Amino acid sequence: MKKVFLSYILIFFYFIGAGQGMIKGKVIDKDSKTPIENVNVYISNSSIGTRTDANGYFTLRTPSAGKFELVLSSMGYATKMVPLVLEGKLDNLIIDLSSKANDLPEVVLRTYIKNGWKLWGKFFLEQFIGSYPINADCKILNPNVIHFQFKRKDSVLKAFAEETILVENKKLGYLLHYDLIEFSHDFLNNRTFYQGYPFFEDLKNSETKKVINKREEVYKGSLMHFMRSVFTNQIKENNFEVRKMVKILDRNGAKIIIDGNANLESTDQVRYEMASDYLVGDSIAYGISDNTVGMYFKNYLLVAYKNKQAPYFYTSRYRSNFNLPYISSELTLLLNEPLMVYPNGSFAESNNLLLSGYLGWAEKLGNMLPFDYKPIKK
Repeated sequence: MKKVFLSYILIFFYFIGAGQGMIKGKVIDKDSKTPIENVNVYISNSSIGTRTDANGYFTLRTPSAGKFELVLSSMGYATKMVPLVLEGKLDNLIIDLSSKANDLPEVVLRTYIKNGWKLWGKFFLEQFIGSYPINADCKILNPNVIHFQFKRKDSVLKAFAEETILVENKKLGYLLHYDLIEFSHDFLNNRTFYQGYPFFEDLKNSETKKVINKREEVYKGSLMHFMRSVFTNQIKENNFEVRKMVKILDRNGAKIIIDGNANLESTDQVRYEMASDYLVGDSIAYGISDNTVGMYFKNYLLVAYKNKQAPYFYTSRYRSNFNLPYISSELTLLLNEPLMVYPNGSFAESNNLLLSGYLGWAEKLGNMLPFDYKPIKK
């Protein structure tokens, strides 16, 4: 089987904070000003959420104060995100939602592929949830809400969801509510991009030993684990090895240093040059505030995690350029700007970071944990 490279950009929205907080408010229809019942209200990328009552009111208790992205989602209404800075308590929020009927002209102009799920469903699942074994015991409960467009000129597949996508992940004990904003796959560059608002709801098996152990297994060596290690300046202590790396393209006798924005031709030959010295956290990160660390590097980082071997299902499909006995990934900054890294492992702007290698394969919804996840202390 031919082995290929995989590149992947995941856009997620973050929250940071310290101390406890509370958010109270009311949700109303933008036009009629009447309260809306049963609206999903949650902190993006977390398991913190609630619903509005018959009068449109909600109360949301957070484990921390800080910076949040509050998401509101309801059938028949456009999903809305409200950025908040919470310092203890926030009362009397009034948030209006627009009816999806107001977006009718855009919907009318958008034409979908007939029998799109039959044609593209399997491919979408691999890019969105992950391939085996990431997708084991993991399924979309309402695939009928997902539609597709394919632009032959650009070789780009796009997916749209008219409702919240429900993903049952028995392996990690979550029912994931995912409000999809954008999904695209570029076949020319083999690059997947998607963004949305996830909310995690525990399944009945969430407290079993099997699920608890699986969550910790997925967490170890993950992007969340790495970013938390960068924030605490404990890269080495948490068993990560990080080295600087450059990619050099030999084309027509010229040697060109390339980044993640390069469009390569099938005949291009790329070689890698790695530094021999391992980096420590403060060589790529610097303090900005108590809750924020800036992370910046040029070209690429090779990030390896010594406590996990790459599974056969990954190594049999994707080629690695490094003979390491454990998982390794390549990171590059597409916008050549610093990332803002937060204590829980989230970061911004996440469309700045391109993942290749193991993390490009593994960082899918089937392995996603909420940012309020805490590993077991031993």
